[in-house]
Amino acid sequence: MTVKMKNRSLEEIILLAITGSATLILFPFFILTFLGDDKAHILVDFIAVSGIFITFLGVWFTRKIKLFSGLFAIVAQVTIILAIYFKGAALIYWVFPIIIASFYLLPTVIAGLFNAVLIIIVCLMTYEQFDSFTLPRIIAAFLVTNAFSLIFSVFMQNKNRQLMAKGKINHLHTKILELIVKSNELSKVLPAITQAIENEIPEAMCGILLIDKKGESLSLGAAPKLPEFYNKGVDGSPIGPGMGPCSEAAYTGKRVIVSDIAAQANSIAWAKLAQKAGLATCWSEPIIGNQGNVLGTFCIYYNKVTTLKNSEFKLIKQFVNLARIAIERQRADQIIWQQAHYDSLTNLPNRNLLHEHLANSIANAQRDSKQLAIAMLDLDNFKGVNDTLGHEAGDTVLVECAKRITSCIRNNDIAARLGGDEFIVVFIGTTLPEDVKHVAKKLSETLAQPYKLAGKDVFCTASIGIALFPKDAQSIDALFRNADQAMYTAKTKGRNAIHYFVDESDLNND
Repeated sequence: MTVKMKNRSLEEIILLAITGSATLILFPFFILTFLGDDKAHILVDFIAVSGIFITFLGVWFTRKIKLFSGLFAIVAQVTIILAIYFKGAALIYWVFPIIIASFYLLPTVIAGLFNAVLIIIVCLMTYEQFDSFTLPRIIAAFLVTNAFSLIFSVFMQNKNRQLMAKGKINHLHTKILELIVKSNELSKVLPAITQAIENEIPEAMCGILLIDKKGESLSLGAAPKLPEFYNKGVDGSPIGPGMGPCSEAAYTGKRVIVSDIAAQANSIAWAKLAQKAGLATCWSEPIIGNQGNVLGTFCIYYNKVTTLKNSEFKLIKQFVNLARIAIERQRADQIIWQQAHYDSLTNLPNRNLLHEHLANSIANAQRDSKQLAIAMLDLDNFKGVNDTLGHEAGDTVLVECAKRITSCIRNNDIAARLGGDEFIVVFIGTTLPEDVKHVAKKLSETLAQPYKLAGKDVFCTASIGIALFPKDAQSIDALFRNADQAMYTAKTKGRNAIHYFVDESDLNND
């Protein structure tokens, strides 16, 4: 089956170009030779043209580049030997390009051996045709060409290996960056980073620990290759000196190396745990954020006492940077989400998050045939506090008010700040009017307690309006509207009061 040029490697394209062009160039000369009836010349040209063309066809149809590269090299060497044998020493200078080409077409060691055999054969065939001055210089030129070609081939192979390794690392970087872009979940990104490191350093085991919000301890981020009991043992490790390499790296912000864990097993609890896990050498690299703060640590472990290489340090530094990007990306997303869903002053849910919670609560209430109540709260004397004592005092009242509301409600109830001095409380799963009445009364009494501002007692009572689902409204907007109406009714009746929504149509019917 014909294979097109698309998706071919560079080596295939080069070999196809060389063999294809060589076939086209040599074929007219072969025809001329054939017409000239020179049998020796015909044999040489036939071997050259047919060998090159077979190489072209083999690469084109099978893509077995190593096999046909070797065939091409052998054809070239056999052809030059026959050409020199039949045509004399005048063609000996064609040996130089064949020596050089062999290192491209064959593995380095095989090319060196083949070239050595070629040089010996050619020199034995032609030594009588050169004088004592020319022959040694030709032999020396052959040997120098072979040696320099060998050195250059080894150099290029090393360069290619480095480029391939770099390309592989870049590919891994790209895949991890794509994963970071697609998902901000560290539970998916960090294991991919540790696996990438372990693929590059097979004898190593990698773990990532993250600093908690308080900056006091380390929590497990990812360590899929380490024993489970060890991961449990280091999860929650306090940050500080003498607690293990990760804790110390997080504390100092500098790399920590423990070359022989067994030597510390009697003095440090971590070392004893690591020795139980079969770990012999460990080094920890801190993950430093853009602001210079430590975000976590990388831990690299070996089962044998190991002298660490600079190449490994450089490799890990690259993946440490990826971990930093992933951690900071998640934190940035969390900040954005927090700002979008929570009130920045009181840290209560804002209107957006309240709508989400309330929609779920209404759906659950409908499914379970339960009642749900919302209470709208407005502070009665808040404007006076702002005007007389300033906005800073007003903010203090709002923060304290949020704490008092939270202290009065159950864990499954929801408190939110709508803006200004308006708050709302959602009572989840209330089935009896007495339940709502009891919590509402507790809220009213708690909020009526004085606020300490600049050493003085300041009073900010609350007017509370309550609406029930499904009795008073069937939707979120209707609940808000009815609770708001009930709250303003409470204000008009003297404030510091609780009022339940009453449908005016029901009053008219009565």
